Amino acid sequence: MSAFLAYIAWQQMKINSKKLTLDLYNKRFEIYTDSIKFYQELISGEISKETHLKFITSKEASYFLFSNDPEIYKILDDMHSQSFKVTGIKQVAPQLKGSPEVLLKMHSDAQNALTLNGKMLKELQLKFKKYLSM
Repeated sequence: MSAFLAYIAWQQMKINSKKLTLDLYNKRFEIYTDSIKFYQELISGEISKETHLKFITSKEASYFLFSNDPEIYKILDDMHSQSFKVTGIKQVAPQLKGSPEVLLKMHSDAQNALTLNGKMLKELQLKFKKYLSM
């Protein structure tokens, strides 16, 4: 009887270990998909409040889910910071109609931020590769 109970306990331990692995995979994949959605909406020009909040939540969760690879959190944080250059120009453009040189500079900064975000997303994809392969 003891051997049978030990076998059941061992099986439960294996199942729980696999469930933990799957849960970590799902959480990490969600961070990755939230990042892609955030970038896609950034490119389209309109980031919904829901997507933005979800990205921020994912970014903060990455600090703990990838504690052995802090570069992932840094990339997500940089993506978030750069996104304000893209969204900011839309907010201030009406007030800058009389200052074309400032508007051109902001537009250039926004384009550079979009390009940088694309590069960071590619880098993120490479970083996630080892965490998202089973």
